[in-house]
Amino acid sequence: MARSILKIAQEAARRDATAPEPRTLFGDNNTIAKTLRTAAGDVLREVLRSSRWAGLSEWHSTWVFALQAGRYAYPLPPDFLRSIPMTEQRNGWPMGLVGPASPQVWARWLSGSVTVPAPMGWRIKNNILFIDPTPSADELVTIEYISRYPVVSEIKEGDYNLASQPLQTFAPVVPRDGWMALKDEAVLSHLPGAGEFNYDNPPGYDVGTWGLDPSELLKRINPTSAVGPLPQVRREEFTGDEDKPAVEDDYILSLGMTYHLQRSLGLPYAERAAEFERELDVKLSEDAGGARSFRLGGEACDYEATPLGGGRWMVS
Repeated sequence: MARSILKIAQEAARRDATAPEPRTLFGDNNTIAKTLRTAAGDVLREVLRSSRWAGLSEWHSTWVFALQAGRYAYPLPPDFLRSIPMTEQRNGWPMGLVGPASPQVWARWLSGSVTVPAPMGWRIKNNILFIDPTPSADELVTIEYISRYPVVSEIKEGDYNLASQPLQTFAPVVPRDGWMALKDEAVLSHLPGAGEFNYDNPPGYDVGTWGLDPSELLKRINPTSAVGPLPQVRREEFTGDEDKPAVEDDYILSLGMTYHLQRSLGLPYAERAAEFERELDVKLSEDAGGARSFRLGGEACDYEATPLGGGRWMVS
């Protein structure tokens, strides 16, 4: 588990006796604190940009949204950097997306002058996902993507809209596992009745009962709950001493912050910068993470599949 940014900053300053350890990063505006705050964000973005096309597993998130009949444009998640190829799922099956399309190919698709050998084509432009042909039915879609938010923290008051069902975060805050964009009456919905989800009837399945009050519906999202752990959210930048980096290997972050601090103070920094590059190369080559498909569909109940929405959606 990564340490808080304050603990990492104190180690970074202590290394090579570079500077006095800060007592706080966000309660003090002296040169050391300001430099370390800036360095933390710069180093994490350097790690993100250095990762391969699929990114490190710690940056992976899942985007869940509902196609709506007659709507072809959908806004991207606030933290969307790029999608991970071959992870798009629609109605429990690969979407077979062709994209990103060139403007010429996209124009031919829209005009109907070319036969598309796939169920759908897509194009991302101006932070909007365009889909062709226009969806004709409500369907759940999941796309694995790489998040560009470098910071994670426990949820705080004001992160979630407790009046929404299912519960939604207020942008730009994003749940660490990914972004869910569903309207209240979307396909993923509650069963009518006493707040029960149908877990089917065969042996081995049971009935999960959920409270109807939003604070009871998801106890883990209640910041005052003694039942933990509290879930985490992704943020654009560090905002408090207790925030943590999305990258669990905080030694890399500590090294990077040290050489940034040494450079800003006019001290020799080449040795620490080279050590940072070596550690980053090892991490990039040994990261064992990878995206897997996330199945949604109205098929039979399989192992590790959860029925939702009246049993219509089997979520693996």
